[in-house]
Amino acid sequence: MKDREIRKKFRDYFESLEHQWHDSISLLPDDPSMLFTTAGMVQFKKHLLGDPGRVKRAASIQKCLRTTDIDEVGKTSRHLTFFEMYGNFSFGDYFKKEAVKWGWDFLSEQIGLSPENLHATVYEDDDEAFGIWKEHLPAERIHRLGEEDNFWKMGDTGPCGPCSEVLYDRGEETGCGRAECAPGCDCDRYMEVWNFVFTQFDRQSDGTLKELPKKNIDTGMGLERLNQVVNGLDSVYETETLSPLMDKARREADNFNLSSARILSDHARAAAFLICDGVSPTNEGRGYVLRRLIRRAVKEGRKLGGDFALWEYASLAVDIFAEYYPEILERARHIAMVIKSEEESFLGALAAAERILEGYVEEMKNSGDETLDAEKVFKLYDTHGMPADITASILEEKGYGADIEGFERLLAEASESTDWKEKSEADSFWNEVKDLEKTLFTGYGEYSGEAKVLKVAGGGRGIVLDKTPLYAESGGQAGDRGVIRGENGKFRVLNTIKEEDIFIHTGKLEGDIPAGSRVTVEVDISARRAAERNHTATHILQTALRELLGTHIQQNGSYVGPERLRFDYTHMEPLTGEQIKAVEERVNSYIMKNLPVEASEMDREEAKEKGALAFFGEKYGKKVRAVSVIGNEPGEPVSMELCGGTHLRNTGEAGLFKILSESGIAAGVRRIEAVTGEGALEYINRKLEILSETASLLRTPQDNLPDKISKLLGEIKEKKQKISDLENKLASGGGSSEKTVRAAGAELVIREFDSAGPGVMRGWADSQASSGGRAALACGRSSSGAMIILKLSPDLAEKYDAGRIVSRAAEKLGGSGGGRKDMAQGGGPETEGLGAARDSVISAFNENN
Repeated sequence: MKDREIRKKFRDYFESLEHQWHDSISLLPDDPSMLFTTAGMVQFKKHLLGDPGRVKRAASIQKCLRTTDIDEVGKTSRHLTFFEMYGNFSFGDYFKKEAVKWGWDFLSEQIGLSPENLHATVYEDDDEAFGIWKEHLPAERIHRLGEEDNFWKMGDTGPCGPCSEVLYDRGEETGCGRAECAPGCDCDRYMEVWNFVFTQFDRQSDGTLKELPKKNIDTGMGLERLNQVVNGLDSVYETETLSPLMDKARREADNFNLSSARILSDHARAAAFLICDGVSPTNEGRGYVLRRLIRRAVKEGRKLGGDFALWEYASLAVDIFAEYYPEILERARHIAMVIKSEEESFLGALAAAERILEGYVEEMKNSGDETLDAEKVFKLYDTHGMPADITASILEEKGYGADIEGFERLLAEASESTDWKEKSEADSFWNEVKDLEKTLFTGYGEYSGEAKVLKVAGGGRGIVLDKTPLYAESGGQAGDRGVIRGENGKFRVLNTIKEEDIFIHTGKLEGDIPAGSRVTVEVDISARRAAERNHTATHILQTALRELLGTHIQQNGSYVGPERLRFDYTHMEPLTGEQIKAVEERVNSYIMKNLPVEASEMDREEAKEKGALAFFGEKYGKKVRAVSVIGNEPGEPVSMELCGGTHLRNTGEAGLFKILSESGIAAGVRRIEAVTGEGALEYINRKLEILSETASLLRTPQDNLPDKISKLLGEIKEKKQKISDLENKLASGGGSSEKTVRAAGAELVIREFDSAGPGVMRGWADSQASSGGRAALACGRSSSGAMIILKLSPDLAEKYDAGRIVSRAAEKLGGSGGGRKDMAQGGGPETEGLGAARDSVISAFNENN
């Protein structure tokens, strides 16, 4: 049965049972407590925790990412980091009987799995579930398991409940062969297909279980695992969404092995989806997970050999999933560029890291240690971007271990904060406002109005109204400021936020504004209009970038507030000065044309057909609001984007657009910061003042500044060269600080320099190591630290590696170093270690003779 057919059957079946279909959300959930979307229930978390709202039944196919079992990927036939999950959910509606019956009917009738191969597990005390399953299975194929396997809980207290799993018996020949092998065994015989969570209790602080008034159903079924058992395959890697990647590895590898091919296939598609959803490789948080996946895949790809390129595997994954996730096809070029860049970066870093690691291995051989200490594992990660698991893998191949637990502690200490663990401001009010009706937003057409107070929350820090003209922070636009006035008090609104369409005005209460009272609400018009100038400008900016640089440009995040705008976009290279100038001119030309800006509601599919661009990271309903900048030609908008923000009436109201900076923030992601209107005018005036002051200091007209500065720089360069020539003459003369050490393998000339630059030290070393059998070590001190430079004669460079010697010696200075076999330099902040660094170099010649 084809993958497409199974997907359709699942959706059709549960829609026929009055389940509301929900598209997959991003892998980056709108939940500060979660790093990634790990299950289908994530987008329904609030509903499952007691706030069903208007949704009673739901179903979805959710893309998920889990890294808890990353080390198992490649070793087994079933472990994955990226996977898709079928799920059906009930929020206070149906419960166990319906969930089990519908699950059974779908598997046995809709999909056609053999009932004789199906088993069920239930929680050991759940007689109700056992009884329900007896209507479909004989008792000997219903298995009671303990709390560890079949009881779900969020924490020590709160919602919880028993689980029930459907397992598929793949046959005795696929198992471990033990007589006691049965459901619950870790082998591959009994494949978990579907998990049902029956959330029916509220665990109290004393450990007792209290029945929930409204019980929920949360189910999850791995798409790849279902495809495997439906089609009688031996592995999830043989299913339709993974087998093309495995086949590519088989065709192209010089040294094919199953484990490396599995890791490569899984990680390539995981990386593609993470980049699609906005993650870039970094050394922290989500970016570090992506970096680990890419670098681990590259390492395994090198084992396979052949003409390997990871970005090609990711591009193949894009083609496989484009039918189900159109957004991944739209970002295909960006995905390929990011992976290619990270792949090249890693291969360069890997060579340096492997040299350092070889030195560590030599040290462990000499000392008898079998485990690389955490500090060195962390240094490889922090300095060279080497993920700890890759370090551990390389060491394992050499018969050594790595202190990964210690590394994790150091990593936690180095991370001052993690954005996904921080509690949002909206979350702090949620429990108080979650039962209120959604807020009516009136701010598209008015800046003031009357409203009723529904709730005063957070001890007077927040107010919820039945309607408001204040825009709530979302879609990159800052929340409005303003004032709420009551009969006996005033509330200064410092920000407006929202959660589940409930607007929360946060700020400071003066006097008394009780719930139920009538109030007047006023928007800070000056701040709102400034934010609107910046917001409309971001739409025009994206148009200008796509027109000038190419349609691969896509928004990757933004911020628009009263004071400035920030626009993140996908592009691999920095903009040149000429390109920045061209972008500014194009945006300002649209502003000067005074083009109309219009907003209209339409079906999401209609908006897509008209070419509307979607805002990065937003979740859209079936009805969307499209904001268009209307061009001179009827029916041909300059810009059209799905956007819920507030905008100008025409582009001319933006006044002026000025770019402040253009920079890279991650691999393949650039950032433009800019100002408009009064902000742009203030910026230009400040620059003109600086220009005037500079001309005054240099006593030259402003128009003559470039020539004047160029002349001064030339004079400075000439004088620096004269100083350098004098220093080199002094250095080449030798002196009392110079000595010769006859090591076992070479004649080593050593000289200490005070406050000399690297050019002087390098020049001296070159002059001393020109004849055979000689090496020169220059040691320098300065206020910022210490430096060493080692030069080897050509014959010594065939026997020794200056880069490796200096790398080890620089550790004594608290730093690092490296270079070529014949010349290397290093340094660090600890000048007191210079003697030890010198001794390390001397001992290297003695040891290796």
